[in-house]
Amino acid sequence: MKTSALRRIPLVLASFAMAASICAGIARAQTPLRYEPPTVISTAEALYPINSVASGTVVLEVHLDKSGSIDSVEVLHDIPSLTGPAITAVKKWRFGAAKLDGHGIASVIPVAFTFVPPNVGPRI
Repeated sequence: MKTSALRRIPLVLASFAMAASICAGIARAQTPLRYEPPTVISTAEALYPINSVASGTVVLEVHLDKSGSIDSVEVLHDIPSLTGPAITAVKKWRFGAAKLDGHGIASVIPVAFTFVPPNVGPRI
């Protein structure tokens, strides 16, 4: 074997190694990430305020940290006499964190409370 041919062997091997690492990187990049949404572990009911005659749905946006704890609550649809009880109730809820490839991530979850005044509607 000629000396120049021997010099090319490491170059060829390095080229194969580089191509293999590039292919492995492409394969990793094409693997989809696994997302698991946040879960509701426990809830608390919103109590209808005794001095209210309002009805309707209060919509909240609950911001969770990477452990599933509540960071903040934002009001998306407000009914002045009913929003307070809705926020009080949702702050008692417990959540499981959203996960991305098995790691907890911050997330946002909508929560709606529908209020109907007592003694309104059919009796069962």
